[in-house]
Amino acid sequence: MNEEFLQFLWQYKYYRPGIFFTDRNQQMEVIHPGLPNSNSGPDFFNAKIKLDDILWAGNVEIHLKASDWYHHKHHLDALYDNVVVHVVLNNDKEIKNSAGRVIPCWEMEIPENMMNEYQALRKHEGWIACENKIGNVLRFEIDAWIERMLIEKLEQKVSGIETLLRSCQNDWKQVFFVVLSRNFGFGLNGEPFEQLARQIPWQYILKNADSPIKLEALMLGHAGFLEVLLHEDEYVRVMVREYRIMKHKYGFQPMSAHLWKFLRMRPGNFPTVRLVQLAALISGNPFLFDNLLSCETLAEVRKLLAVQPSEYWHNHYRPGVGSPPKSKRIGKQTIDLIIINTVVPMLFAFGRLRGNSDLQQRVLDWLSELPAEKNSVVDGWARPSIGVKAKSSAQSQGLVYLKRNYCDLRKCLACRLGRGVLSLKFTHK
Repeated sequence: MNEEFLQFLWQYKYYRPGIFFTDRNQQMEVIHPGLPNSNSGPDFFNAKIKLDDILWAGNVEIHLKASDWYHHKHHLDALYDNVVVHVVLNNDKEIKNSAGRVIPCWEMEIPENMMNEYQALRKHEGWIACENKIGNVLRFEIDAWIERMLIEKLEQKVSGIETLLRSCQNDWKQVFFVVLSRNFGFGLNGEPFEQLARQIPWQYILKNADSPIKLEALMLGHAGFLEVLLHEDEYVRVMVREYRIMKHKYGFQPMSAHLWKFLRMRPGNFPTVRLVQLAALISGNPFLFDNLLSCETLAEVRKLLAVQPSEYWHNHYRPGVGSPPKSKRIGKQTIDLIIINTVVPMLFAFGRLRGNSDLQQRVLDWLSELPAEKNSVVDGWARPSIGVKAKSSAQSQGLVYLKRNYCDLRKCLACRLGRGVLSLKFTHK
């Protein structure tokens, strides 16, 4: 048992129905439970409680035991002076506020079936706590909560992008380059990709964007790959020469090549390949962020991102090391991942911070057009015992966020689906 459960019962009036009396023998009627408070101070603000014939407007504090009031030092805190009723499970002590006024106390009674359902949720060791119960929740309620999870995830992204903006002197192009680069690492090499992007000012990228080989030299050279060559050919010698010029001109110190991971990776995903794909994307679209802002459709975005590195890389995965011919064009699946992880969060943040609701809705529509991602979390939601199948990337993103930030942490009372499962066990009589 915890206070969070009591707060849930109070907020939704899921306590045992009946005629209520406080410890001071006042008949109590809850007109409105108040608004939950997530900051310091009482648990609920602006409640309306009728005690006998007097309607009180004020705050409500909730504890397991009345004596917790003193353990939490509320009797010394004027923030709690406007508490009109103290809701507890066990009234073991009379309490007073900092002004010395006795606070009426009410002992909540919990319906047995509600208590049993809550304990079952807490103890369930399945993939999610409500695995065997979620089927009783209406699909439109599930969809609405998934959408809310997507927005919550994007709002977190906005917060991170806003922090990055401050560190980049509000340069949206630099921030976009950092976020785009990190996501080109596709998890395993995300850290070194971000490190590279933070170390190369966007203005230097832009100065060399008119020459694909110069941009490749800048990327591969600063990543440290032109410092540890096993073989050289003419193309590599040109890149080495170009990077030496830039290194001297800009005062660069190359990264260590050992930071990059190749082990158990398909050659098409080697960081060397991803770096030259990133170079090709920027070289072909030096004003990529501006162009993305102008896109009206998902098809336009995909067309902008569909680029191919220079011909040299058709038969190379690493500089100087030949390989059988294979296109290094950015594939459709990779393009969709870039849209999901870079384009949508960046444009949503730009729209949110600039007050452009049309832009925010546009990128949400793009996510709804994209197919659902394929991963173990999405598959877990679709298992027969749960039966929640993602219909789009918007839903798969929301479901992954829900699993990691609510289900895995057993935050059932903060989840609309968890609350929905519990509410099925209660009827107001």
